[in-house]
Amino acid sequence: MSTCIRLLTVASSLVIMPAVVLAQQRPQPVPAQTTQQPPARPATPAPAAEAAEIKLDESTTLRAAALEARISAVVANFALLQRQAQDLQQEMTKMLEERKTLIQDAGKKVTVDVKDPNEWAFDNKGQRYLKVRRQQ
Repeated sequence: MSTCIRLLTVASSLVIMPAVVLAQQRPQPVPAQTTQQPPARPATPAPAAEAAEIKLDESTTLRAAALEARISAVVANFALLQRQAQDLQQEMTKMLEERKTLIQDAGKKVTVDVKDPNEWAFDNKGQRYLKVRRQQ
């Protein structure tokens, strides 16, 4: 169960990261030049490396707004799933404690030494717990 929570946390953190951060590329290393000549400059001017804004037309703006809304909904769903997973984990812990108590009490009634409640499996047909031999 904790693995599920970790996966949901990682997935939600990936979704939360802004697209701008994900779109950035690592700077490419500049190869060392053997001669002292200045590097050649391109004939056309290069666009600014970091623009302060990106202008969108109307249709692209609508698409971007729809995508951002969907991303927000997915993040909200991840948060809800994480909360549900935590609730299920707590419920499972309570059930395992209740099972442990039940096995120990039943073992006392029939004078069976119950060392580890995890060694016992429920047999529904025989209405009993059977000791399971675990391979190590």
